[in-house]
Amino acid sequence: MEVRFLVPANMQEEAALYLTEFSGRGVILEDREEGGVLIRAFFPAEEFGTWQRQELQTYLDRLLGHGLYPVGLEIRPAAAEDWAVAWKEHFKPLKVTPRLAIRPPWEEYEPASGETVITIYPGMAFGTGRHPSTVLCLEALEALLEEGTLPPGTGQYQVLDVGTGSGILALAAARRGYRVWAIDVDPEAVAAALENVRLNALEELIWVDDTPLSLLRHQFPLILANLTAQDLLQHAESLAARLLSGGTLIVSGFLTEDLPALLRRFLSLGLTEGPRKVREDWVALSLRRP
Repeated sequence: MEVRFLVPANMQEEAALYLTEFSGRGVILEDREEGGVLIRAFFPAEEFGTWQRQELQTYLDRLLGHGLYPVGLEIRPAAAEDWAVAWKEHFKPLKVTPRLAIRPPWEEYEPASGETVITIYPGMAFGTGRHPSTVLCLEALEALLEEGTLPPGTGQYQVLDVGTGSGILALAAARRGYRVWAIDVDPEAVAAALENVRLNALEELIWVDDTPLSLLRHQFPLILANLTAQDLLQHAESLAARLLSGGTLIVSGFLTEDLPALLRRFLSLGLTEGPRKVREDWVALSLRRP
């Protein structure tokens, strides 16, 4: 069975996560010209019945109760091969910044002069380069590396990627020659990131594991953290403690309404505000350690 959920653009991450967990497999996101994002999820017919329909309708009603539009739900039969074809056809090479393109393993892409290409296998972990917070992080990373102002660092790794997901930010930094330590507490994310590191032949530059941030004792000239506002507030002290003097912390994954609270928290820890980027109410913020 195919479930089609139409949601506002600023709800796509939350709704995609809900459908991913509910279906137990990946989902497809498609921008609609008339507005909103269509999220497509697939269920084996034998696992889909009255209870699942009621749960989806309850979720839809909850969204409508918050005054969110456009919102819609459609459920229809789909052949197993439709899922396999639709899933792959949706992922095409994508130019996410002026210097970076992302492609799935089954698509060829000829880079332009000065353009870097990253191969990402779309899986359960978020981070295919299509979400605004991911793009903002990549843009902020690119701008920072263009400045060439990062301190050299004192350890084996120059970059820490917290909550690496698919590993996309770690891969982008490694493509520029930096050694990256990527961490995630989700085993599926660690597995996805390791696979993407292998696909890009960057095993020598990226280390991926499930070490909790609170247990790290290294300090880094650059830290990337594309997390939720709640996670950023919870881990703010640990993130600030891991940042070298003169280093930069790039945080994203939160909306403009969360910015004041996050700024207060990080500034209270001795960091200073750097450039910020905003897209579709999502924010990427650069913070620096004097």
